[in-house]
Amino acid sequence: MTPKTVIFDLGRTLIPFSLDPLRPHINQPAVAELCRSFEAGGMSCAAFRADICRLTGMAPERFEPWWNAIFEPQWLVPQDYVRSVLSRFRVGLLSNTNAIHFEYLRRENPLLEEFDFHILSHEVGAPKPGIRIYEAAEAAAGCDPENIVYFDDVAEFVEAARRRGWQAHQFTSAATVYAALPD
Repeated sequence: MTPKTVIFDLGRTLIPFSLDPLRPHINQPAVAELCRSFEAGGMSCAAFRADICRLTGMAPERFEPWWNAIFEPQWLVPQDYVRSVLSRFRVGLLSNTNAIHFEYLRRENPLLEEFDFHILSHEVGAPKPGIRIYEAAEAAAGCDPENIVYFDDVAEFVEAARRRGWQAHQFTSAATVYAALPD
């Protein structure tokens, strides 16, 4: 099938990240549960920030630099190549993320604003591999599921997309994208 829409996962597909800076705190069960709820849109940014600071003893002014320290500046797929994809296809983002991380990434990576749509777990109220987030992406894609090409680093999320009829590929490097998209 000819691709009409290309959908990328964000973290570890376009932008590298590591949870190592957060591990001393997020390994606490109460903090881990807050993070899951926040990513699924279950609480406001202000409530999340206040609860994390209360549970960890972190000063509020230290929260955002600490919370966003997981991201690295370079892209895993070169931005010039992503721009070429944007010029040839409808392009979207499908990500399990939260409002604070996404706002930070938008400020640091203006290319994200050029995408045709963003389907984010905290906005949809459902993370991958839940059906609702894929349904939202299909609606935004504006084409039949078999015309969607999708890249994600998580095998379970790739499988969920394949079950919906998408041309889904497990991302391991930029070569995964180059091989899947026609010139």
